[in-house]
Order: sequence, then structure tokens, then C-alpha cells
Amino acid sequence: MKTLFKTLFLLITSITFAQSGSIVGQLTDTDYNNEPLPFANVFLKGTSTGVTSDIDGLYSLENIEPGTYTVVYSYVGYETVEIPNVNVTANKVTNINVPMGASAAALDEVVIKTTTRRESAVALLLEQKKAVGISQSIGAEDLSRKGVSDAEGAVTKVTGVKKQAGTKNVFVRGLGDRYNSTTLNGLPLPSEDPEYKNISLDFFASDIIESVGINKTFSVPLYGDVAGANIDIVSKELTGPGSLQFSISPGINSRAIGKDFLTMDNAKYIGNIHNTNVPITNLNIHSFDNNFKPETQNAQLNGSYSLSGGKRFELGENQLSFFIVGSLDNNYEYREGASDRINAAGGFNQQFDKTEYNYNVSKLAMANVKFRFEEGDYIALNSMFIKSNTQSISDYYGLKSGLTENDEPGNPVRAFIRRQQEEENNLFVNQLLTSLTLSEKLSLDAGASFNTIRGYEPDRRTNTYVIDVNSDVAKAASGSALNNRFYSNLEEDDLAGKLYLTYALNGENEFSNNSKIRLGYNYRNTDRSFNYTQINYILDSPTVVDIDNPDTSLFNQQSLNDGIFRLTTNRGDGRDGNDPFIPFSYNGKRTIHAGLGDISYDFSEKFSANIGMRYEKVKQEVFFDTNLATTNDPNTDPSLIDENFILPSFNLKYNFNENSILRLAGSKTYTLPQFKEVAPFLYENVSFNSFGNPYLLTADNYNLDLKYEYYFSRSEIIAVTGFYKNIQNAINRIEVNSAAGELSYVNTGDANIAGVELELRKDILNITDESDNEKKLTFGLNASYLYSNQKLEDVPTDNLTVRFTNKEDELEGSSPFILGTDLTFNLNKNNSGITSSVVFNYNSKSIYSLGTGGDDANPGSGKSNIMLAAVPTLDFINKIAINKNFGIKLNIKNILDPEYKLTQAVNNIGVANPALPNGQEIPVESYKRGVSFSAGVSYSF
Repeated sequence: MKTLFKTLFLLITSITFAQSGSIVGQLTDTDYNNEPLPFANVFLKGTSTGVTSDIDGLYSLENIEPGTYTVVYSYVGYETVEIPNVNVTANKVTNINVPMGASAAALDEVVIKTTTRRESAVALLLEQKKAVGISQSIGAEDLSRKGVSDAEGAVTKVTGVKKQAGTKNVFVRGLGDRYNSTTLNGLPLPSEDPEYKNISLDFFASDIIESVGINKTFSVPLYGDVAGANIDIVSKELTGPGSLQFSISPGINSRAIGKDFLTMDNAKYIGNIHNTNVPITNLNIHSFDNNFKPETQNAQLNGSYSLSGGKRFELGENQLSFFIVGSLDNNYEYREGASDRINAAGGFNQQFDKTEYNYNVSKLAMANVKFRFEEGDYIALNSMFIKSNTQSISDYYGLKSGLTENDEPGNPVRAFIRRQQEEENNLFVNQLLTSLTLSEKLSLDAGASFNTIRGYEPDRRTNTYVIDVNSDVAKAASGSALNNRFYSNLEEDDLAGKLYLTYALNGENEFSNNSKIRLGYNYRNTDRSFNYTQINYILDSPTVVDIDNPDTSLFNQQSLNDGIFRLTTNRGDGRDGNDPFIPFSYNGKRTIHAGLGDISYDFSEKFSANIGMRYEKVKQEVFFDTNLATTNDPNTDPSLIDENFILPSFNLKYNFNENSILRLAGSKTYTLPQFKEVAPFLYENVSFNSFGNPYLLTADNYNLDLKYEYYFSRSEIIAVTGFYKNIQNAINRIEVNSAAGELSYVNTGDANIAGVELELRKDILNITDESDNEKKLTFGLNASYLYSNQKLEDVPTDNLTVRFTNKEDELEGSSPFILGTDLTFNLNKNNSGITSSVVFNYNSKSIYSLGTGGDDANPGSGKSNIMLAAVPTLDFINKIAINKNFGIKLNIKNILDPEYKLTQAVNNIGVANPALPNGQEIPVESYKRGVSFSAGVSYSF
């Protein structure tokens, strides 16, 4: 019956393999009502591997080679228990709970279960050591130690990874969002934002993370659209008999606390949007739900609240477990800085002082249900819902081309622009996973997922005013679309599946199970629709307004009736006979079919190899009807990519000895232009506008890595990696040579990237006394140096004419030097202890956007690159265990409070009568985020 039950799931689920195991469990005293039995001896018979149980009777034998063992349990005055034929499986935890007493326990009283555990730094490092390929992960243990609150923070603690200000996602080895991919438990995730390929990693709070894997080298189970890294988030599940924990952590931000903080009218503290649709259907009726006038509050208290728990049930020889997590996080940020732009004539396009009020709230719920067979096979269902809400008000005050031309020394005129924006993203993830043993050598991993994203930007409000400073009179600007409301909706459905059959081979290394053949299939279908409507207030001439009360003084039904302004949409006012409320939109569909196969083999105890091949059939089609172009026009074709990709890969591993390892990896991958990058939709912002390019080509990537690892112990490593990448038809974001400050995307020719990475984890102090009190001081270092160069050419395949300022340059987003280091002190005594960490990160200067506008008659002319200044960060993290149930957290983050600054140097080559001196650096954007203080408590039942 059980075989039939497994067979029903052959086509629906999966896990990944790894390379080591451990034995854990609890000892209880049968002579004292099964109380925990501390300080008993546990060892593997015939080996020197052994531990003692702790005060709760718990023990853990780590770093065990896969195989069959006899485990011996002994305690003075008690009968010794021997458990024979205990099978240790790679990267799994065998759980053995043993009752002990003056008389020996019968063996049928002992329960042996095997589970997967990937939270501890030791287990993940052992997995990395045993793997044939190059891998790197950070687990929940390290996340807690370094004060990491989400998956985004997790990956930035890994060598060669950085977060760039002004972008949502991370850069890996100088390659940004379009070159990376994100998965959850090995299955792909959709993006919540039309601007990005990958989902924002800060969605995934540390409450749900068991580990985060950063795969910088390609292997055949990964989708081929990756050149930087695949980031795989492994979600938590129950690993013991049961648990229940809650935590509360209030906090403040040094720059936000005590401010008269502006918030949007009708925006909710809890972050729920009440209406996502355009509220009017008649342009003669002014009946909007929200006011332009913001509200004010002065209690900016951040908070983090979570509840998690689960229970395991024994069903004969099998197990059923469930695990749930719920959390709510909110935080305030207040920013002050500059927002300037220069034009092609060598003068200012705008000079603004910028003030920004940001409020973010996210809610998460996750459930995991897992049925585990006695042999370790399982079937699991994961469901997760994340609701993220961001509210911001940005005020710009200063000079702006087209608005303040009448400014004179004795009669100052200033522009004031207020932009209010609320975004809500809802992610619903559903996964079904299974791992089944079909025979002694044949196993099956399978998985299926259905994910949905619903993203809303309802009633983004923009007001533009011109102020006569002397008379203190403000007027609403009369230009097209300078005062407007914007509504958008994003819907994306993502269906994915995987099916792998693995056949174990008899390699030449009896201590390893790396030798195997794998065949598999991947499928993914993504459907996205994005639509938006903009309601514009059209004034025939500048009109006096009270900035503090814009709704009662101007933007109301009476003013509409009196003809002071009229309402139009981006399609007009309907006088041409067309419905003005039909939204602009684009619709994208992508289908991927992939077949894969690889073979791993241990040629000896020292040398192992993996060779694989992946075939992908990719079809992506984007239809659009936007403010720039429409495929409803028979002369305009949709953006179409219909290609076949053959993607080879290899991984070679040589062990000089058990702790000294050399690895070599190579592969070919590709980079697909994303929906937003090919949709000609003009997204407008105060500082930048951006639009897509439907003629982008796919980029081809060739990757090579060489890595040396030396393991001082099971928790200590030094590793050096050299890597090289060649990207053909590289895709870059560029600043179009226009007065509007527009950004777009183009192929720019070939790019080359090379670099060196250093990883170090070392115990400086590690002392355990006779009472098992532990003092430990650990140092960690991640450093990388990156060289990048790309030829900047105006390729003939797209529809944009681009003249780059430089003929060649570094890659956008590539910091030549990245440093991450931490120093951690652990003091443990019985059930109490303290962990304190100082964590420092540094990213050197990098290109935010490539300069354009060059003139062949004047070599070197054009706008300079927009540069992101170097950014250092410093955090101080403290975790105090009062006893086995009660804990305290005290954290200070962003202690240095660095200035995040985008600059652009004035370039006067070929400019007649420039207004600014050549080389002067202009602050395109600048702000500081403030220091965050938080204190929290947690309790485990």
C-alpha cells in the first residue's frame, strides 16, 4: 500500500542532494519518570567520534561520513545501550531518542528517524566541503549571530555580493538583477515589481529561513537565465518533536524619531490598501477617495513581532509534522539630501533639496506540512503569503528647468514638487515537494509550484507648484501632467515543475556517495499583465493654491465646474470618441521547457567530476499598448524571443587531502531581457523617467571558476576563488541624451569580468572548561576584487541611437572592491549565554548609470557616468540567553550612518559657454538612512 501511495506522487515534487550526515537525539532516564539524562556518553563504536549529552539530555554527533554504524550510549551505574545498523545519510540528520536506566532498554523502545537539517554553520560548511561543485550558504544560525533580518541581508554577508543604494536587489560579482535568479526550495519565484526580474529579497524574513544558498556557478538543475548567481532560499520546517516561540522587538531610527512625519491621507498603519481601482468613471466628476494634503504623526516606533510553532505526530513507523510562522514588521525612515541634474549644455537641469518620509510594513504567514516515511522519504506541502506595503512622501524644493526660468537674484522663484506613493505587493506561494526511494540505487525528486503576485500602486499623487518667495505666493504649474494621480496593477501567475531521476553508481571512493547519473525535466510558464491609468489635472495657466490645503483651495469639484482645471487621462478626455479610461498596458508570456542530464563520478578518493548538459526551449512574447507604442498597430510587432539554448557545464574536484581541496567549474548560460526591459512603457519619476526597448537581444555568458579551500576544522575555512566571465551582447541601463533625464536599456557589445574572492572563518579563541562552559571568539572575512571592462558600441539591432561618452568602461553596478568582516564573541554557561557580533561591510565606488550623448566630432564629449559613492556600514548585534526559554536581543545597526550619494561630474568637452566648471561633481541624489536601535525579547515554550 505504501509503495502505491508513493507512486501517486511520482510526477509532483522534490529536494536537492548534499554530501554528509549527523546523528542527534535525546537521552531520558527511565528510573526518574523519563526526565532528561545529562552528561551521558555517546559514541560511534570502533571510532574516536563521541560526545556527551547536555543538561537537557540532548546530544549531536556531527560531521559523520555516510554509512552504517553502531551507536553506543553509556552512563555510570546504567546499562550500556548499543544501537546497531544505524544508517547515516548524506546531509540528513538521523534522530535517535534513547531511554536509559539501571536495566537496559529494549531496542524496540528506541525510535530512529532521519531528517534534513541545514541551519547550522557547521552543517552547511560540511555540505560545501563534500560537494563536487562550488557552493556557499548561510544558515539560520549565522543569520541570528549577525543580526540579519531577511534574505537580502543574508546574501550581502557572502563574498562578492553587495546591495546597491537606489535598487531593490543585489549585485553578485558586479552583475545586477537581470543576471541573477531567485528560487525557493529549488523552485523559481516571480517578481513583485515590473521594474525587476527577481523578487525583492527583503520579503523573506529570517523567521522563515533555514538557509540561503548562493550558487555562483551554473549546474544543470538551475534555469539557464543566470550569470551572477542563483539565490535559493530554503524555508524552515519542524526538526524536533514540537516547538512554540514568540518574539517582540520594538525599535527606533535616529533620523525619524521625533520628526513631524508626513503620511499619506487614507494610508493605513497596518498597510492594507482599501481600493485598488480608479475611483472615477466620469472626467466631469471629482470624487477621489484620497486627499492631496498629507497627514502628520510624531510617534515613529519601529517593530518586529513573530510567532512560530509546530508539532510532530508519530503514525506507526512514519511521521507527520506541521510548522507555522506568522510575523509583522514595520519601520520608519526620514531622509534629507540633494537631488540635482545637469543637462547636455553644461548647466543645471534641476537643483533640489529633497526630504523623504518612508514607512514600510510587511506581514507574513507560512505553513509547512510534511509526511515522512520511515526510510526518510517524504512528501511536503509549503504555502506562504507575504503582504508588503510601502508608503512614501518625497518633497523637492529648489530650481527646475521649465518651472523657474523667472528666477532672479532680487526676485527668487522656486519650484516645489510633492510626490506621494503607496505600493502594495501580495505574494502567494504554493509548493508540493517529494523525495522517494524507488530502489536501492534509483531515487526520484520532484516538485511543483504555483505562485501568484498581485502588485498595486493606487493613487500615486504628484503636485507641482511654483513659488514667488518674496510674496510667499504659490501657484499650481500648468504644464501637461505636472499634477496627476496614477493607478497601476500588476498580476503575474507562475507555474513551475521539476522531475529528477537519480541512479547511484559505484564510484572509486567508498566514503562518498557522489557517484550518480541524473536525468530530469523542468517546466515554467509565466504570465504577466501590467496596466495603468493616469489622471491629469490640466490648468490653462498657473493658478494660486494653498500648498498646505491644496484640496480645499484648488483640487476640488468646484474648481472643475468653474473650468479652472479639467481632467484627462493618458488617452485624452474622450472628445475623440475613444474611451479615456482604457488603461495603457503590456502583457508578457514566457514558456520554458528544459531537459537535463549530468553524471558525477568519484574516480578515486582524491578526484571527482561532474559533467552536465541542459537544453532549454524558451519563448517570450510581450504585447503592449502604452504611451509610446502599441502592438494594436499592424505595423508594430510584439517583442518576441524564440530561441533554443544548449548549456554545458562541468565541475572538477581534487582533494590534496581531507581538508585541502581544489575545484574548477565552467559553463555557458544566457541572459534574457525581462518583460519591463522590452515593454516601451514610460515610467515617470521626479528625477528619472525610464522606458523599455523591444529590440533587445539575449546575452550569452561564458563562465569559469577556480577555487581552493582549506578547512582548519569543521567550522573553520580559508578559501580563495578566481573567476572569469565573458558576456556577449551585454545588456545595460543607460541615460538617454535628453532633457527629461530618461533611462532605457540597450545591448552594448561584449563585456569581460575577472576577479578574486577571499573567504575566511577562524576561531581566535575556543575554550571549554570542566563544567562545559564555553568561551569562543570567531573572526570572519569576505573580500573580493573585481575587474570589469565592456566595449560600448551602438549595436544596430535595437531601435535606439546611443552615443556613449566613453568607448569602453566598467560594468554598471560593479564595485571593484567589496569587504565584509565580523568578530563574534560567544559565552555559554549551562542554559544561559551571550553572543555579541560586530559586523562591518564596505562597497567601493561603482557606476550607477552609463553616460551618453557623445559627439564623434568631439571625442570624450557627452554626459559623464552617474556614480555611486563608496558605502561603509557597521552593526553591533547582541543576543542574550537568560535560560533555555527566555532570550533578549539588543541591536544597533548602521552605526556609521554613511551618506548614500549618486554623483555626476560635469563634462564640458564640446560644450560652448558652459555654466559649470569642468569636472565639478554634482550630487544627483544624496541622503542618510539613520542609525537603527532595537531591543527585543523572545520566549520558547
